[in-house]
Amino acid sequence: MAQFRFCYFTPKYEETVAFFGDGLELPLVESWDRDPDDRGSLFQAASGIIEVVVRPSGPSSHRWDDRPPQGACMVIEVADVDEVHRRSVSKNLPITQPLTNQSWGHRSFCLREPNGLSIYLFSELSQRIA
Repeated sequence: MAQFRFCYFTPKYEETVAFFGDGLELPLVESWDRDPDDRGSLFQAASGIIEVVVRPSGPSSHRWDDRPPQGACMVIEVADVDEVHRRSVSKNLPITQPLTNQSWGHRSFCLREPNGLSIYLFSELSQRIA
């Protein structure tokens, strides 16, 4: 089966892996640690995968953009956004938008991961009412 992955390189590898694994409690699909410049972790996020890779300290065949995340956010649908929000608050994750019922039918909140990327977590309001 084909996959969709959101992959990014980070100089804050351990902190980012802890955010997705311990903080958001996303399932770890796979990880590797071949050497200090070749480490990565894959997290299941709804129907996609978030691939977090350590930014190599030296020359690399990989291409990445050194600028902080800008003009983008990651959107993840969850089964129970209220529960994810409760756990996020209890773990002191950096919430940037409170839990809100959106006019387009989402109940959502936003937080910021260690590299500055905004994460939008939501559940469909119609599914919550049914």
